[in-house]
Amino acid sequence: MSRLPINRPVVLTEDFGAAVFENVDLTLYDVFAHAAKNGPGLIQGRTFRGCRIQGPAVVLVSAGVTFSETNFGDSRGDIRNLVMRPLGDKAIGTVPMRDCAFIGCEFYGVGFTGTDEFIAQIVALPNSI
Repeated sequence: MSRLPINRPVVLTEDFGAAVFENVDLTLYDVFAHAAKNGPGLIQGRTFRGCRIQGPAVVLVSAGVTFSETNFGDSRGDIRNLVMRPLGDKAIGTVPMRDCAFIGCEFYGVGFTGTDEFIAQIVALPNSI
C-alpha cells in the first residue's frame, strides 16, 4: 500500500533530535541545526517515514541514504531541476546526510546533490514523481 500522496492534516514535529520521524511535517534546516548543535554537522542515522519535508535546502546525499516511495518534489516537468552539481570538490551550504532512510516522504522546496552515481539515479527517475 502506497503512502503517497500524504493527505493527513499538518502535524509539526516537536523533537528535532528524534531518531525516527513518523507522520510529521518538518523543516529540514531545523533537523540539521539541532544535529549540528549537538554533534557533528550532519544529519545521521535518522529514519523519516510518512513525512512532509520542507526546504529551502539542498541535501548532500552520502553513504547509506535510501529513498523508498519518495516524492522528491515539484520538478516543473524536468526531474533535473531538483539536482545540483558542485563545480568543485565540495558542496558548501548543503545539508549533509548519512545513513538515513526516507520511506513514503514528500519533499517541498528541496534540491539534491551527491556523488555522480546518485545524481545519475535521480536524473533517471520519471518526471511524474
